[in-house]
Amino acid sequence: MNETVRISLAFFLTLAWLFWCIGLYVRNKRTQPKINLAASTLIAYASQSGSAAALATKKAQQLGTQEAVNLLPLDQVNKQTLQATKQAHFVVSTYGNGEPPDNGQRFYQDILSKKSAIDLSHLQYSVTALGDSTYEHFCAFGHNLHSGLANLGAKSKAEVIELDSQNMPLTETEQAADRFCDWQLIDRQCLNPKSDNPPLYLLTFSVKSELPSWQAGDVISIQPRNDAKNIENWLNKHQLDGRMLVTKDGLSQPLKQHLSTVVLPKRFTSKHTPPAIWLSSLVPLPNREYSVASAHHENVLKLIVRLQTSPDGKPGIGSGWLTQFSKIGDISKGTIRANSRCHIKSAIRPLILIGAGSGLAGLRAQLAQRAIERKTGPVWLIYGERDPQNDNMLKGELESWQQSGLITDLHFAYSRAPQEPAYVQDIIHINSEKLKTMVHKGADIYVCGNKAGMGDGVHQVLTEYLGQENTSALLANGRYRRDLY
Repeated sequence: MNETVRISLAFFLTLAWLFWCIGLYVRNKRTQPKINLAASTLIAYASQSGSAAALATKKAQQLGTQEAVNLLPLDQVNKQTLQATKQAHFVVSTYGNGEPPDNGQRFYQDILSKKSAIDLSHLQYSVTALGDSTYEHFCAFGHNLHSGLANLGAKSKAEVIELDSQNMPLTETEQAADRFCDWQLIDRQCLNPKSDNPPLYLLTFSVKSELPSWQAGDVISIQPRNDAKNIENWLNKHQLDGRMLVTKDGLSQPLKQHLSTVVLPKRFTSKHTPPAIWLSSLVPLPNREYSVASAHHENVLKLIVRLQTSPDGKPGIGSGWLTQFSKIGDISKGTIRANSRCHIKSAIRPLILIGAGSGLAGLRAQLAQRAIERKTGPVWLIYGERDPQNDNMLKGELESWQQSGLITDLHFAYSRAPQEPAYVQDIIHINSEKLKTMVHKGADIYVCGNKAGMGDGVHQVLTEYLGQENTSALLANGRYRRDLY
């Protein structure tokens, strides 16, 4: 290759890269919602799984009957929007180690992280922070946002309102009532029965009423129940009659039934309070959220759930109920919440699916939804587990989708393979040119699974080969979607 050819090739590659970056920018601008310039009230949300978005939407609907309101994801709130706003309500989740969710990172970098010259002394604001108290940095981003706005001169209406997902029963969540229903367990299959690793289950549910609608990427919030044996032992220990009527919120039911959905206290202390009143005040079991693993046209809800256990071996609240205690035919109350950040908008564009462990749920849903499309783009699936012999989750179904042409490239990564141990990020590293080619052709990237380890590792390798700026642009315009926990 002579010098002229090398220069020409370098020129065209640079030009192609430039056009791709411009394309990202243009697509991002097109997807931004229209702003009502007459509205002086802003409701902004930063949401990873959709909880904060649902709360913000409901608040906007309530205020919208009285005044003009702008409802925006936080990454689409800029200096001009803030300067035109008199009152702002922020509803934000915390992600990872106190980080903003993906659709809050741009705001954090552009407005809060830099010494911004913007004066917000005209702005009154409040912050509602969503978090999980089992994590060290509980509601950290909400507090950082609150103090950051104050540093820019904005006036806080109140202290940060913290909402803990560990103490939010299903009846108190801000969900659409028409999506709430009773899900009946019709099948449960252990996907790795011979594995030394924690068991992973495929659960299938049906409903007797009309099947709620959902899209791949959506989340179901389920209220778990206590094991019947644990309830019986608790009643015997405290010498209580399970037939005793307990009234809560105007509904009377036998104590045994009431105890199925509340946290069983270790000690019974009602010396000065009638038992029925004290028992009615018990804290409901917190709901648990799972990525939907099926497409709506399959007419059943599928979940893929890993059994979680505490250090003493006690099953987790949600996974214990779903995988161990519930029986075929049992009912679990749940509601599906839309998670628009994980919706793949076009089946024609190429798609890169990356996941590990129970993250297979999100990958399967995307594939099942894509399977009924007449025309689809190429799909590259990378899935990681531990043992190549005993952790082959849904391998037969995935390979059949590959044979049908739905999946064009299928890679498995096993971290404990005797010969070539690998993680999903290692597969990306080996196939970095393929990654860049697919992204340049407009591919969407969808990552599902545990954030620590897999999710962070994937993000690091994507940044390495696509560049920090382009990776951030893909996040901002919705072509890089992360369904991580």
